[in-house]
Amino acid sequence: MGWAPKSDEKKDRLFNRHLFNRPLIPCLGSFSGGILTAAYPVFPAGHVLGFPILLAVSICLLASLFYSGRSRAYLLVAAFFLTGALLTSENRLPSQLRSLAIHHQKVIIEGVVLEPPKHLSPSMVRMKVSARDLVREKNLFPINENISVTVYRNAMPFQPGEKIRFPARLRPFKSFQNPGHFDYEKFMTLQGVTCAAAVSDGRRIVPMGPGTLPFWRGGVERLQAPVRTFFEASLDHRDAALFRALILGERQGIDPSLRETFNRSGLGHLLAVSGLHIGLVAWAAFFLFKWGLSRSYRLLLTTDIRKWCAFLTCFPVIGYTLLAGCQISAQRAMIMVLAYLVSLILGKEKEVWSTLSLAGLVILFLDPMAIFTPSFQLSFLAVTGILWLTPSILNKLGYGKHASPNHNSLLRSGVAYFAGLAAVSMSALYFLLPITAFYFHRIPLVSIPANLTTIPILGLWVLPLGLLSVLTLPLSSHMAAFFLHGSTWGLDMMMAIIRFWSNLSCASIWIFTPNLFEIGLFYAFTFFAFFAGRRRWAKFGLAAVLFFIMIDAAFWVHRVRFNRDLEVVFLDVGKGNAALISFPGGKKMMIDGGGFSSGHFDVGKMVIAPFLWHRKIGAINYLVLSHPQADHMNGLRFIAKAFHPKEFWYNGDRVETQSYKDLMTILENEGILKKRPLQLQKKIYVNGAEIEVLYPKPEEETSEISSDGKRLNNRSMVLKVSYGGTSILFPGDLEEPGEKNLLTHAGARVKSDILLSPHHGSRTSSSEAFLEMVAPQLCVISSGEDRFGRFPHPVVLKRLDEMECETVCINSSGAVTVKVGPDGFDVNSFVSGASRNRE
Repeated sequence: MGWAPKSDEKKDRLFNRHLFNRPLIPCLGSFSGGILTAAYPVFPAGHVLGFPILLAVSICLLASLFYSGRSRAYLLVAAFFLTGALLTSENRLPSQLRSLAIHHQKVIIEGVVLEPPKHLSPSMVRMKVSARDLVREKNLFPINENISVTVYRNAMPFQPGEKIRFPARLRPFKSFQNPGHFDYEKFMTLQGVTCAAAVSDGRRIVPMGPGTLPFWRGGVERLQAPVRTFFEASLDHRDAALFRALILGERQGIDPSLRETFNRSGLGHLLAVSGLHIGLVAWAAFFLFKWGLSRSYRLLLTTDIRKWCAFLTCFPVIGYTLLAGCQISAQRAMIMVLAYLVSLILGKEKEVWSTLSLAGLVILFLDPMAIFTPSFQLSFLAVTGILWLTPSILNKLGYGKHASPNHNSLLRSGVAYFAGLAAVSMSALYFLLPITAFYFHRIPLVSIPANLTTIPILGLWVLPLGLLSVLTLPLSSHMAAFFLHGSTWGLDMMMAIIRFWSNLSCASIWIFTPNLFEIGLFYAFTFFAFFAGRRRWAKFGLAAVLFFIMIDAAFWVHRVRFNRDLEVVFLDVGKGNAALISFPGGKKMMIDGGGFSSGHFDVGKMVIAPFLWHRKIGAINYLVLSHPQADHMNGLRFIAKAFHPKEFWYNGDRVETQSYKDLMTILENEGILKKRPLQLQKKIYVNGAEIEVLYPKPEEETSEISSDGKRLNNRSMVLKVSYGGTSILFPGDLEEPGEKNLLTHAGARVKSDILLSPHHGSRTSSSEAFLEMVAPQLCVISSGEDRFGRFPHPVVLKRLDEMECETVCINSSGAVTVKVGPDGFDVNSFVSGASRNRE
């Protein structure tokens, strides 16, 4: 047994070698673990455990001085873990405005505009304001919180740094509570914004002259203001918006259609000053400094000019980050680039993983909650994928570091450049696939050729001349305009290429949302596949991962296409209706799609579609519109375009709104069969489920255009879906006159076990005669948030209570799921998760 000590000694040496040669890697892992642990709501706040954690960190660091080997490593890892937990728990700051926002209080606030306003419509803007004082009975109560202010009409063109006083109604940020939803409340909290404030009329905002911006923000605004004015005065709206995004990091002027052009071609990252932009500036500055310093023969002999170039490059990188507004994405990119430049100065440029870990530690030390933001995850994982996969791809292409050089071929140098760019793009695109699908639900198929054809123009033409125009602006406006217009020519060429890629029918595809388990499977597959050719254990790991992938795929195929029960999900879409019916055997029907009359928020794209992708649903068979009003119709436009429905059912009513015209255009372009009550008189059967259109009468169809809201409500298409002895009634927005007409026409056929409350529980609906005839056991109310108590109305709730009908309000419970089987139905709400069985 004499070999055992030698074996243990060898293991210790290997452990110490890997750990202490690259100690930043385990330190980053433990620091991140501490952040994730402390972020859970059950973890006590920082003031409770702050001192004990700080004491424990001190003990670990002190003890590490007296230990070596594994013991020291474990102590350092523990110290970083506790430090991450301490910083995260201390990050939970109290808010004075949040408690007022929960109760929708109306207040008067004095504050300073922080950023240029974003125009949501010609008369509606949203701006970020630093609230400084709360005005109560002519007294000022100091506060210091950032809020998001929306001005709904008569908005004035306020600029950053202006002090304003305004009356507003506060409200908390609220997410739509559906499975797979985007946590908007958490997102805004991570952005440092406390709550939202609504100003009904911009004329009520009182300008109070120049205000005081935070120190760093004030300096940045002094840099940005003249450049912003110069861009807007010298260029048309589109070019000015693009240069503001590329140079100043301000995306407020990018309209949705222009943003969609970039997103479809996989170039959305160009609109945010991030790693690409900072990296291009660093590369150009390093090249210029190296060219300049290498002119001196003496410097070449006496110094390492690469280190001097790296040192000098730090200043342009920092300067560009300040010019770009010190946006969060730019700050993180700057830290990563500076970390690499420091490694060059120290002669540690080959330690790329330690450099990346150092950058991650600095970023998370400054902002521990950054680990939960999409921008940090995307940038950090993109760099990880590039560092890991790019060398292997280049070796496969014959352009790796061991490839034989060919100094006589300019063509080969050019090909090598594009091969490197392609390898970087492929590595980043592949490694970000699950994260991109998780957050954006889209995979751009033309991303690699689009990046290959646009990044050289951006890096060698648009960005250098654009920054040169900014540098020369204080010296000569004419010279600055000359460089800017030269950059515009490159921008026009770049936009022509982007439009070409974006207009291709196969430019991008919408994709299912992976869950955390599936994301883990993807990276496990990548890890084991990478080592499978060289390590035996990797082959076993790869086989295990493939087995779990097949199990996961089989689960979802069975759930989506071979379900035995009927399932109805009443979605949370605010004050509107949207319900998904999954019939036995897999066919799907969407009844209404929610929506808002303002049109700046697409409920179909941002709320309903993410739920469908979360459920791995890629197609809807039947699309139903009860009546053409915004809160039922607007969300259906995206669903009709992206989910390929076969049939569209509606009552035939027409309105003169743009959203209705858009919906009809999409139906025509997609070749979707339209059916009205005349074609739906007979019962329709789908794998044992029965669908019946009860109202309006086929002979009452009209082709005239109407704008009368009550008339549209009272002509809502009414559907009754039955399965296994249980029936569900969908009455749209029927009010009392429409309910009387329905009862006259359908009579006892309206009797149902489950009722979707007509007109969101309004007092003008759910008449006693209607409720007595339907006699529901369960009533689902989709009313959204209503601070005035009109939706649902107390009178309606009282009637339902007197009938001993169970009531579920989606606003408080989130999405409601009803599963119908031979033995009755189960009810489950998204927020509470409680399940109730009714036979």
